[in-house]
Amino acid sequence: MNFLFIIPGFFNIEPYQKLLYYNDLPLGSLQISSYLKERNKIETDIIDMRIEEERDSKWNPQSNDLYKFEQHCEKVLESAAIQNFKNIGISCYTSFQYLQTKIIAEIIKKSYRDKNVFVGGYHPSANPHDFTFKNSPFDYIIINEAELILSKYLSKNENITTKKSRETQIFREKRYIDVNELPPPDYNLYLNKYPYFDKYKFDLYTSRGCPYQCTFCSINYRFRVYSFEHFKNVFDELVQVVLNQNKKYPKISFADQAFFSIPIKEKILDYIIKQQLQESINFSCQSRIETIASDLSILNKIKISKLIIGYGLESADKSLLVEMNKTRNPNYYLEMAEKIIQKYTEYELNYCRLNVLCGFPGEDKKSFNNTFKFLEENASHENIQISPSLFACYPNTPAFHNMKKYEELYGSEFNKRWWESKKNQFKLSVLRKCSHKYSLKDLLYDYKENYISILKIFKFSNFRDLATWKQFYSNWYNELSSANQLKNQN
Repeated sequence: MNFLFIIPGFFNIEPYQKLLYYNDLPLGSLQISSYLKERNKIETDIIDMRIEEERDSKWNPQSNDLYKFEQHCEKVLESAAIQNFKNIGISCYTSFQYLQTKIIAEIIKKSYRDKNVFVGGYHPSANPHDFTFKNSPFDYIIINEAELILSKYLSKNENITTKKSRETQIFREKRYIDVNELPPPDYNLYLNKYPYFDKYKFDLYTSRGCPYQCTFCSINYRFRVYSFEHFKNVFDELVQVVLNQNKKYPKISFADQAFFSIPIKEKILDYIIKQQLQESINFSCQSRIETIASDLSILNKIKISKLIIGYGLESADKSLLVEMNKTRNPNYYLEMAEKIIQKYTEYELNYCRLNVLCGFPGEDKKSFNNTFKFLEENASHENIQISPSLFACYPNTPAFHNMKKYEELYGSEFNKRWWESKKNQFKLSVLRKCSHKYSLKDLLYDYKENYISILKIFKFSNFRDLATWKQFYSNWYNELSSANQLKNQN
């Protein structure tokens, strides 16, 4: 019994998106692999099409040439001896990977009809019926807790192969896995296959789900956290992996959506400090503004552990903060943000990151300027890294389900099923118009012209990354300007 994991790549991906979506380990697939090895005693293998793209000089990931991609994909599958695997799972982690996921499955079924093809990830969980079309190459769609679903399936169907004569089945797991029963992710599976040094980002989850529900985030399931004992087992193994793999810049990111909401947060910091791990590894996490601002006593441990925190500020416009469901009391929220920022400018803490989300439904020039003015007045400091991004309308978010409301209330305009397009999906996922008088072209101009100045202030700003950022958004703005000119001429 065996199982092959496939991680799709991205069409039309440009250098700026590569900075965001490449070099992270497919942690979900590695977690499932270790669970199946332990529970079902099976062998696993993995193909990461992102890495395979870099190995194949004939395939250009900035392209959407489907014929060339099929040739590239067939070659990769053959070299991985796909014929030896009965069960194949494709991880459609983001909606940007939907098209590649679909095409990879079609290629597999065209040549190997007896393979069982599974698909899981955020997109299948959000839109399972995107995978149930006529003559779908997918046999099974996994929604929620993939470890439980696959373990149960493999136990009951050890000698069964699919004769694609029945409709695609949807497996929806209603039980919640005990996160303290999960073995450490199968790092060796990936690192033995792709043994590159000083290349990968290493993340660690100490929880599943999120206790909050921002309207731009995927709809959450029940929040569960690791015990400290389980955390230590997983963490100690990862520390050794990182020290061996990333000798130049060893770093571990706690990938929880709200790290300072987990009960064991202080124990984790105490453990890092006691072991003096901060002297050899850089640690980072994500946090809500208010969870730290409500108890500033923890700042001393943050300082000693040299923990780098990414704060989800998102906006400084009071109306947008409420619309995003970041807070019901925006005045208090912004006071807390100012308090946190002040500590980083006066208290000799390690630097922090402020995440800012631009272009949310209802955004206009006034709300954009409110946020930027707040950052200029409070966060223009070398110790603070401003991290702006544009709102992308992912399925299975409250914002996606409220598109009609935003259209009527603000005049927002969406590309509603952007993930099916063969054009640049990174651009299509952004709103065509945020509000009645604030188009995407207007947003892009304000975004690129204003934020580049504040990005340069951060003491560790990288010139090449900033140039890549500016070039991407300038080119995008110029594309829209040219398209508008042609439209007016016609």
